[in-house]
Amino acid sequence: MSVLDPKELEQSPLADLHAIASELGVEGYRRLRKDDLIGAILESQGGRGRDSGDSDDGGGEEPERDQPEADDDGEPEAADDGEPEAAEEEEPEREEEPEPEEEPEPEEEDIRTGVLDILPNGSGFMRPDPFAHSREDVYVSPAQIRRCELRAGDEISGPVRPPRRSERYPSLVRVDSVNGQPPEPPAERPRFDDLTPVFAGERLPSPDGLDGAPFGKGSRVAISGPPGAGATTLLRRIVEAVFDMGPTVVLAGVRPEEVTEWRRWEGLTVAGGAFDGGVEEQAQVAEMAIERAKRAVEQGQDAVVAIDSLDSLPPSVARRVFGAARRAEEGGSLTVIAVVGESAEPLRVATTRIVLENGGAGPGSGTTRADLLGG
Repeated sequence: MSVLDPKELEQSPLADLHAIASELGVEGYRRLRKDDLIGAILESQGGRGRDSGDSDDGGGEEPERDQPEADDDGEPEAADDGEPEAAEEEEPEREEEPEPEEEPEPEEEDIRTGVLDILPNGSGFMRPDPFAHSREDVYVSPAQIRRCELRAGDEISGPVRPPRRSERYPSLVRVDSVNGQPPEPPAERPRFDDLTPVFAGERLPSPDGLDGAPFGKGSRVAISGPPGAGATTLLRRIVEAVFDMGPTVVLAGVRPEEVTEWRRWEGLTVAGGAFDGGVEEQAQVAEMAIERAKRAVEQGQDAVVAIDSLDSLPPSVARRVFGAARRAEEGGSLTVIAVVGESAEPLRVATTRIVLENGGAGPGSGTTRADLLGG
């Protein structure tokens, strides 16, 4: 076989490249992208194609198409007679694949943005809606996550390519930005777990009736009381007071009617669902909300997450979610405000406890019967 020229290979149809790869014995050539396939073909010849001047006889597609049957090394023609037929058999099979025409487009046009969700195996998905899975999710490889030192909850953007025949989701071609910054990891990107937690020192806006509660940035606020005491109503009033901070509301195990009321609140980020939803899914939503808030704290920002209710999450998840609240000495804070029913552990670790009696926070009743306990 004559020495191949990279430029000629780049101009050749994918079916011709498959025929050449088959002739050279390249393993797994059908699964390779066009650029990787060209590299594999050149590597199988020892990289000689880059220094070759033999391509002057023809740089078009026809000489490449005939290359599998024409052998400059003197192989018998009889051994090559079957190759053109092999190429013809492969061509109809590959003609329907969009790769030769559509692969260049994502790098120029199909730029997407989403929040990164990292899976246990090290890969991840860039999700347009960080709290829900969809067919619009984009696969992110473990290599990209390691190279850019990405973390769950990071907002990333970049070009994507369409899914191939064996894939269900489009894939991220490269990372263009991370949280609005260049993809190269900064020399010192703080980690949430390494930040120094200190007591809340700056008060948060609070609704009427909570003036006596130590309610500050970085607090763990537990709203407790028996059913019907009005804990959800009080939570809505607190969220309204801190609305300018862009709170995220996580719903877990609430009534469907309450889900509707929360979601009709214009401009409010609401995730999760009613008591008839999956517990595991609601736990993932709560943890993603906390991960997004952690990324904000690492950048010196203040974040608020409200949860109704903490008791509906698995105990280990509830502990991680509620325990994430803190003010960082280095800057930034994460405040978690949660309805906890009458659970003992959240009340024990809370920095602000609001204990309600029956009717204490019902519509129009304020919080006059609420028992406010600080520290």
